[in-house]
Amino acid sequence: MPGYDAGNPPGGSRAGLEVLFAIADQQASAKPDAPWAATKPLIPLPHSCIVAMVPAYNEEEGIAETIESLLAQTRRPDLIVVIPNGCRDRTAEIARRYPVTVYELDRCEHKKSEALNRGWWKYARHADLVVCTDGDTVLPPHAVADWEAEFAANPGLGGSSSQPVMTGYGFLPRMQRNEFAKSAYLSLRRGWCRVISGTGCCYRGQTLRQMAQIPGQEGPWTYLSVVEDYHLTYQMRLAGWLAEMSRTVYCYTGSMYTLRQLWLQRIKWQSGTCGDLIRFGFNRRNWREWAQQGFGLVCIAFWAVWLALNVSLAATGHLQVSWSWLAFPAFFSVIETAHVRHIRPEFRDWKDYLLAASTVQVVFYAFISGAWIIASWWKVITNNQQDMWNMQYASEGIEAAVLDLADNPDQVLQELAR
Repeated sequence: MPGYDAGNPPGGSRAGLEVLFAIADQQASAKPDAPWAATKPLIPLPHSCIVAMVPAYNEEEGIAETIESLLAQTRRPDLIVVIPNGCRDRTAEIARRYPVTVYELDRCEHKKSEALNRGWWKYARHADLVVCTDGDTVLPPHAVADWEAEFAANPGLGGSSSQPVMTGYGFLPRMQRNEFAKSAYLSLRRGWCRVISGTGCCYRGQTLRQMAQIPGQEGPWTYLSVVEDYHLTYQMRLAGWLAEMSRTVYCYTGSMYTLRQLWLQRIKWQSGTCGDLIRFGFNRRNWREWAQQGFGLVCIAFWAVWLALNVSLAATGHLQVSWSWLAFPAFFSVIETAHVRHIRPEFRDWKDYLLAASTVQVVFYAFISGAWIIASWWKVITNNQQDMWNMQYASEGIEAAVLDLADNPDQVLQELAR
């Protein structure tokens, strides 16, 4: 982009930027938990430079809409960088039709994390704010302006996640949309979030520079975890930064349309989170995640015992049906119906209320989530995670995963056969 120098951001020289950081650090009072973390600045930087990065792998169907949403921002990023990562489709070709920087890479060994790190080092390491979106994500026109205002208003804010809105209709897309709407609502009530979703988010530049100083890392994003956004969020919180869910910024992104796609996606997310929890250990920053895992396992045990008991009673003719059994379904029916109002109105209709009130959706989700919790912990315990990114590509379309046959034929065929 004319007038922009990645090594010398608008609003001052690199030396001047470093002076501002030094002054801010001297005024900081928060004490981080991590020994490598610098103290956080308590003053917003003037003349903010905003860089948007879009890592993409075979996103020819959605990349144009993603770029157009960034170009349509009321506060347009100073630089938009699209990072095709070993794409075998027309992603890079389509991106070059727009006034953006295309940083095309060969297939990165560490997939999305490496693409982000390389793009950040080349174009965004001196930026004040860094917006990250996936290649199939669409942001509303006010997103970047709202994020800029959020970070200026709260100097302790390290990263802000958009509220993901899953697109599509049908039972599974509606279930996922309801799930993410409830998660966003809970994060807003808490005032912070456990995961700054890489689907659509914004980071303070100083925060990312601190994360890049973590020993053993090649940049802000780790290569140790397949859920790099959760890992980065945890490290930010460990360093004393606030991670929050934006109250006004949302994003539209694709949902999983088949049970197989949903299963592969959640196995990657869940097993990656389990691996990170084991790596981090139990502490005050992640006890809630550990509790959530424990609660999930307790629920699985409860349902297993309940079903076994009732099947046994039915088989022996001693099962006695009681109207009191309707109390729990009625309770969940009311709760789930109330949660529907948190779904964005453009995607909310009477079918969502019907699915919630019938409890079909919540019961189905309870059983399938229990199944992927068990499968994920088994993968972690048996060290059978292999390349979980191939499973993610498979979840987004079997064709994308099959394209990896040229690189890892035995591994991909083995994963897709499961």
